[in-house]
Amino acid sequence: MDPNKNTREEFANALVVMPVPEFASPEWKKYVQRSQVLLDKLAHHSAMAPNLQQTYKTPANSKNKVYFEWDFVGRTLSMFYDINPTLQGLSKQEKEKWEDAVGRTMFTKMLILDARPGMLDMMTETTYPEQKGAHPDFGEEILELARHLDD
Repeated sequence: MDPNKNTREEFANALVVMPVPEFASPEWKKYVQRSQVLLDKLAHHSAMAPNLQQTYKTPANSKNKVYFEWDFVGRTLSMFYDINPTLQGLSKQEKEKWEDAVGRTMFTKMLILDARPGMLDMMTETTYPEQKGAHPDFGEEILELARHLDD
């Protein structure tokens, strides 16, 4: 995909529909499948509407916490795809990437579930001062998905 031509929605959809190999380890499947569902829900959250049809490289119209998490989860999912899905015979680099991706998943869970004014709200306001006080709710469906990212 071309980040200068393809939209954020196209990038998200490409990550969400990536097939999960039957031979993948249960642990790899768990993280990938749950991240796919979460990414799809974040992409189609109403707070992403101003950003979804922009090209991936275009600065987002609304740099809110849903956008931040959408980007973070998408990048994390891409990391999982770079790792041998059997989790067997991993190189040192793949092991480090696995640990990083699992850690990012735990961080995602923490940020989404952190009550207002949570760390994600503060991070968003620090990076994008125009977002001060403008924090969309994730909604119960996304909260529930986050609760079970690592079960």
